[in-house]
Amino acid sequence: MKNGLNGQKALALKDSTSKVTVLIGPPCVGKTSYLNTFDYDFVISSDDIVDILTKRAGIYYHEFFKYPSNSNIKITHNKIFEQLIKESKNFKHVVWDLTNLTKRSRKRIFNFYPLATFKAVVFDFQGSESLILKRNQLRFKQQRKYVDEIAIKNMFLSYESVGDDEGFTDLVFINIQGDTAIKVNSL
Repeated sequence: MKNGLNGQKALALKDSTSKVTVLIGPPCVGKTSYLNTFDYDFVISSDDIVDILTKRAGIYYHEFFKYPSNSNIKITHNKIFEQLIKESKNFKHVVWDLTNLTKRSRKRIFNFYPLATFKAVVFDFQGSESLILKRNQLRFKQQRKYVDEIAIKNMFLSYESVGDDEGFTDLVFINIQGDTAIKVNSL
């Protein structure tokens, strides 16, 4: 059973989180689609929160990111996000479906689950930047969901490769090509 903001709710498990999978890559590389390829108990996704809040506010997805951090919609987002983190600790296998592009952002996740093992799924996007920008345009046409291209380009620049010193016990690389993501290797 898959749980999270847009998933079915189940009774919390008695044991704490034992495995965390961290998806790493900019928007439009297939992170959320990749969730369909394996089993997990709970997903933390900022996109899910943004989708719900923007529908409720009657605005487009990309408009959310133009609001100041002290706006009601951003404050509500952060409160829901923090609640999801707390709730996730009641599930065995948690997935973080965010960009997680920097070492700092990934380290923050480790702090929430001190007894868990961590798997990184890295979407190897370097060299495919123009494809990602095209996917962003297509996603807007299909889903009315768009990330500002300047923001995506800044994400490309902010990316820090996953290091051996980060604490991941398993590392999977996904090569993105065309409309598909191809598993490259696993440690």
